[in-house]
Amino acid sequence: MSRPLISASLMLGGLLASAEVAAAQDASDPENLQMMGRCQGCSFQQLDLHGRRMTGIDLSNSQLRDMEFNQAALNIGIFDQAVLENVSFTSANMKGVSFRGARLVNVRFDDANLQGADFEGAVMENTDLQAGLLCNTQMPDDTMDNSDCK
Repeated sequence: MSRPLISASLMLGGLLASAEVAAAQDASDPENLQMMGRCQGCSFQQLDLHGRRMTGIDLSNSQLRDMEFNQAALNIGIFDQAVLENVSFTSANMKGVSFRGARLVNVRFDDANLQGADFEGAVMENTDLQAGLLCNTQMPDDTMDNSDCK
């Protein structure tokens, strides 16, 4: 084998080994949550993710209990069909986030930016979206709330 082919083989082997290690990471490990960006069907509880940058995170079909996302950046995040209980998004940036068909129980959105958020078909218990900033926000009853548009 010539040197260029050996180098290419070693490089490809290294990339495949790196891919295998990345695939073997535990998606439910909270330390990986920020960098992975995708954890569909995961289950988390009693986590404080205060101030974390998780733009575009996909937690659809996940179970989230007793968690804090206060002041987190969750723009265009996906929580579709997820179950959230005792979760706080106080002052979080949630522009364009989707909660389609999610179940939210005791979830706080105090001062959260919900501009362009989608709550279509979401089931809410003891959860007040009006505590957040609403502009082009699709509500669970399929209406659009523009109460905080400037």
